[in-house]
Amino acid sequence: MGAINWTPKRILCEIQERGMTLEQLALRNGRNPSSFRHVWKRPNKINEAIIADFIGQKVETLWPRRYPKTTTRIYDSAKHGPLESQKSNAPAGMRTAA
Repeated sequence: MGAINWTPKRILCEIQERGMTLEQLALRNGRNPSSFRHVWKRPNKINEAIIADFIGQKVETLWPRRYPKTTTRIYDSAKHGPLESQKSNAPAGMRTAA
């Protein structure tokens, strides 16, 4: 069997199959039920983690677009070349905005 496509309906179905509702899950974890209802459109790491833990999946599996596999934010100038701000030979304090 292939990987499950975790759509909002599938996640909700899984919660209900385990005998729970979003509201009950929120209340059991001391959270506002309305914030759980908005989890499909508004990212909320705490609520997403509660839902993922309840289902037994990783948060990255349920919301792959919200949790990219790579989180590196360092620009690799050896791979991509210098940034425009790095091309000037003038000292950093003497550079002017283009």
